[in-house]
Amino acid sequence: TSEGHYKFISHENFEFELGGSINPLEIVYETYGELSPEHDNVILIHHALSPSHHVASHSEEDKPGWWENMVGPGKPIDSHKYFVICIGNIGSCYGSSSPLSIDPKTKKPYRANFPTLTMNDIVHSQKILLDCLKIKNFHAIIGNSVGAMLSLIWGILYPDTMKYLVLTSSSYKAYPANIANRVVQREVIQLDPEYQNGFYETNPTNGLKIARKLGHFTYRNPADLNQKFSNNHKIAPNLPCEVENYLEYNATKFATQFDANCYLYLLTAMDLFDVTRDYEKPLEVFKKIQAKTLVISVDSDILFTPQQQAELFQCLKDAGAHAHLIQHHSSYGHDTFLVETDVIGKYIVDFLSQ
Repeated sequence: TSEGHYKFISHENFEFELGGSINPLEIVYETYGELSPEHDNVILIHHALSPSHHVASHSEEDKPGWWENMVGPGKPIDSHKYFVICIGNIGSCYGSSSPLSIDPKTKKPYRANFPTLTMNDIVHSQKILLDCLKIKNFHAIIGNSVGAMLSLIWGILYPDTMKYLVLTSSSYKAYPANIANRVVQREVIQLDPEYQNGFYETNPTNGLKIARKLGHFTYRNPADLNQKFSNNHKIAPNLPCEVENYLEYNATKFATQFDANCYLYLLTAMDLFDVTRDYEKPLEVFKKIQAKTLVISVDSDILFTPQQQAELFQCLKDAGAHAHLIQHHSSYGHDTFLVETDVIGKYIVDFLSQ
């Protein structure tokens, strides 16, 4: 219940939605602030595809987190007021169970033998952890991008556990255009000779870098890139220009930190995501949500487009949910929630005070 970095281990079999199980289940998480005696000040933050559970610096770790300007004392998500928890998604490569985990049967990493992962699996693993921590209710659950997919699932599966739900730059299902982009990313990684059908000893960084470049292009709006590199000129065929250097730098940084199998598993989980899949009438699933819900849409987002945000919001409204839509203007595209934290923070503070 105090600030710090923790690792949770469960020795119960963890069953995956599409088959298979692992034992043990390991989950890393970080907490900020102090849990109130009534346990009524908890905010759960869900991270996006590539960040980790390290959302901000704290007393045990002074390295800045991915949402450093948003979480902490006196910041929009104020750790003097709230007990904030961010959980490392299973499937990712920062310490929670994933293809990098050791299979007790072989004493080697699971690699491509790790069970197929879904967004529901990630949420179910988090529920196991939070039940163990005796955290049953949340003041708010907040998610960005992939994290908002997880937050939406929480709002559906455990509707009476939260007062507020914040969904930024996300969707309620996988759209064909998004799947198409991820298909190409997957194929590029799998074509890397070092990939070896997922049972590699050395991370196939060449394929991972190219895939990340394709992904990274969708995180920023073309107009932003055009402005950022407005003086960009290709001097010679064999010399990289500024935008090439920019993509190479970001892709190399990512490929040295992230595991290829973990990336592929998470891309597949995104492809499988659709909260309406098991419902004959799609609106029925949205009728389950009880929390006041905020959908934040960015007009320049080409990954999760304004159309997807509008459809999510309309589904909530048509289902009778207490929902509010903010259409934010920015040139930063999908990454706006990471860049314009002052404005995004104000939206969230204002919403949580309603």
